[in-house]
Amino acid sequence: MYIGKIGINQNFHNMGAVQKRAGVPRIQSSAMSSLKDRLEIGSRYQHINETGIYGPSGNQMQVMPSVTYTYAAPDERLKRELLPPSEQGELTEEDALIDQYMKQSRIDGYFDGDTFVCDYSKPVKLILRDNISRSDLENFQKELEEKGLGTEIDWRGVKEDFIQMGVRFDNVERLEQKADFLASRYAVLKDRIQNQFTGEKQESELQKLEQIYAQAKEEMADSYADNIGGFYEGLGQSGTADEMRNSVFSVIDGKADAYLSYLGQNDIYSEITASEKQWLKQDDAYMASQLRKHVSEDSAQFQADPVQAPYSEKDLVYAGMYAKALSSQLQRPDWNVEKSDSALGSYLAEQ
Repeated sequence: MYIGKIGINQNFHNMGAVQKRAGVPRIQSSAMSSLKDRLEIGSRYQHINETGIYGPSGNQMQVMPSVTYTYAAPDERLKRELLPPSEQGELTEEDALIDQYMKQSRIDGYFDGDTFVCDYSKPVKLILRDNISRSDLENFQKELEEKGLGTEIDWRGVKEDFIQMGVRFDNVERLEQKADFLASRYAVLKDRIQNQFTGEKQESELQKLEQIYAQAKEEMADSYADNIGGFYEGLGQSGTADEMRNSVFSVIDGKADAYLSYLGQNDIYSEITASEKQWLKQDDAYMASQLRKHVSEDSAQFQADPVQAPYSEKDLVYAGMYAKALSSQLQRPDWNVEKSDSALGSYLAEQ
């Protein structure tokens, strides 16, 4: 294999003055015409001063020895699916304890334009859930049993739990789960604020809640409308995106009202009687999970008002799943786009 670059003479320093004057212009002229590197493959020895191309002889070609390596067993933790809180399973007491433990190492800071500002005098510690020792967790649990979580709401934790609320083709089947996650957390927080605070404090806390809730709702509704609604718009269904956006808003608000109504009729806090578990009542993420659990077991008392919108929650889920399947089929390289709509419909009906 002979590799060289036109316009670069690797043996230029070995040429005489006459050779240099005669050779350089010719090389530069050749380089201007091709402006490309040159690659030649052959078996004969070459060493051309004029172009700088070098070819090794047969005895210079050697077979590389086999490379030794050590097999590393795969880390099972890397196989886990990373999901946002709104798409994970329900919280257990153990989950709540670990979440509170890990909050100790949160970095307090904020963005000032493109700059992240924080107090670097505090040590930063990386904590992996699986690496928390049982003794550390037990000691932390004793502190919670003695001091509790306090009366202040952890708004930072609420915001962090509401990240990635968007609905796309790859998670549209979790639309109902995400709506329940958002609506139940909102209901628990609103109920807590109304019962725990009064006056200006209550008003300011409710404003924070409504702002965070509205942002999360908008992310869900806008992303669903852009992805799923936009797909149907592309098929000629004009106005579908706006109708779907409004329907997502209606579904979430309807669930939030139903969860609040359920809390008004049922005391889900009364079941936590052990003194060492009273701190759980102040963990709004855990209590929202308990609220969803109670509702799933007592569906007769949980009746959301009919959605006053073009699409119900079931409609939105079905529309999303259908769009996902149809989009996947249309993107297949072996699918003939000139086939009739009936042929495509027959294919989807068989799936």
